[in-house]
Amino acid sequence: MAEELLECHECSALCEKVVYPAACLSMNCRFLYAFKEDGRTFFGCIEKVFPHEIELELFESIERGKGGFGTVKAVRQPLPQCSVAVQSCYACDEAPLCRNMYFRRRERREVQTVED
Repeated sequence: MAEELLECHECSALCEKVVYPAACLSMNCRFLYAFKEDGRTFFGCIEKVFPHEIELELFESIERGKGGFGTVKAVRQPLPQCSVAVQSCYACDEAPLCRNMYFRRRERREVQTVED
């Protein structure tokens, strides 16, 4: 199986795959881990699909706001259960961004917000 691209340079914009940490939490992904440091809880992805460790309290606060926490850049191949989207770095008036259908084929946006 060919490895899925994480960035596309075929259009007039740079497009990249992103994942939704809120979806990881809502589905209780088995690849999530958490740890406490200085009284704060952080979570991350064991498979390092996204490399960041995110502070849970801050994440939940942002997630409750308009638009939610949003996405983080995928730096490794998304897992089958990952909620994946394509994000473009700028808009182009001449055509829709990322015309590369192969690159966009795994785009999924079903995300549930974190509840109190």
